[in-house]
Amino acid sequence: MKFKTVLLSLILITVLLSPACGGNKLPQTGSAPDKSTITEGVMTTSVDNDSKPTSPVKTSFAVDTPAIYCSFKVADVLPEDMIKASWYYVKGEAVDKENELLNETFTIAASDVSSYYLAFYLDKPAAGWDKGSYKVALSVNGVEKLSVPFNIE
Repeated sequence: MKFKTVLLSLILITVLLSPACGGNKLPQTGSAPDKSTITEGVMTTSVDNDSKPTSPVKTSFAVDTPAIYCSFKVADVLPEDMIKASWYYVKGEAVDKENELLNETFTIAASDVSSYYLAFYLDKPAAGWDKGSYKVALSVNGVEKLSVPFNIE
């Protein structure tokens, strides 16, 4: 009887201490930590073939601006990474549209370049731009990396 009590105690101690000692951990199979970055986000009205601004960088645009570009630099993205620009009307004259998502644009990361520029653009809506503040939220795989504000006056 004493042997059964000692054996049962050992089993109980093993079961209780195993999680604390890491005995029940599953093997790590996840991917490498996210090292991707998005920097140098600016707003402009045109970009070159390398997605760098060709017109002056601005923070404010007129209501009749035909298209607005967000140019930015990405680094350390993987070939399977999804880069997304989410365009928002934050606030202004169109009170009913505050914090409204206007558009989302996606692209897959380049596979052989460690850092490069990208640009996304949004054409003027058919009814024209609403006056107010806007932002472009730039993300990699759903994780926001940079937010670039601008205004329509």
